[in-house]
Amino acid sequence: MTEIIAFLFPGQGHLPSRLPSLSPPIERLYERVEQQGLDLRNWIAAGHVARLSQTDAAQPTVFLDALARVDVLKSRGVEPRIVAGHSLGEYAALVACGTLSADVALSLVVRRGRLMAAVPGGMTAVLKLGLAAVTDLCATVGRGATVANYNGAQQFVVSAPLETLDLVEERAAALGGRAIRLAVSGPFHSPAMRSAEETLEPAIATAPFLAPKVAFVSSVSGQRETDAELVKTLLKRQMTSPVRWTDVVRALATLDVTDAVELSAGTILTQMGKRLEDRIRFRTFEEVLHA
Repeated sequence: MTEIIAFLFPGQGHLPSRLPSLSPPIERLYERVEQQGLDLRNWIAAGHVARLSQTDAAQPTVFLDALARVDVLKSRGVEPRIVAGHSLGEYAALVACGTLSADVALSLVVRRGRLMAAVPGGMTAVLKLGLAAVTDLCATVGRGATVANYNGAQQFVVSAPLETLDLVEERAAALGGRAIRLAVSGPFHSPAMRSAEETLEPAIATAPFLAPKVAFVSSVSGQRETDAELVKTLLKRQMTSPVRWTDVVRALATLDVTDAVELSAGTILTQMGKRLEDRIRFRTFEEVLHA
């Protein structure tokens, strides 16, 4: 059977501990970011995890790391037929499928990171509870609690103000679930991001979008999108829309994907994929690199 390979791009929680080999175009992108006061390469080399973890630095760091990994795999003949990204990862996916140029996407990512960093709040992963229970939990707690990520049948992420997250975690534990506070600085993918989203929207609106050259699955709609203007519209709504990763993986299976590769320093998309869909072989970047 012919392999149909999907490249999967993660959100901002997958910081690299070292730089992969960088092509001249990726080197130039790092230089552009450094001119804006984000000394990413030196911070990575020095292990400044605390600075890199801040949203304004984390988002361009993960984005550029993903593009570098794409270059490495393509140099070895590994090409995607389908791409998808989880939250921030959608920007790298749009570059990989030819919808956005790397320069334009980087400009958007840098602005996005700074805008999102300014919104107070946080996120908590809620495990071992079904969707109905987590939705009811948010409604019961109130105070801005919103389901932000649909990552599995019993794996969701809730966004809320920090004081509300304490209540979410207490309620989840009382219901027999498990809550894990995420290392992010804001209530991403919730209505609290509306102002940041509206501020970024004009930059997205004026950016040139092309029709995807390979299949693109949106984390906002949870399905394949082929129209450039619709992709642009979905990206405008991304900051306040939940990440429908369960639907994304289902769409990959419908598109007959045989192999899905995580373009990151981490394994979370690989792990989630294995729990969601056994018809697809999910592998990390390192596994593919050393196969």
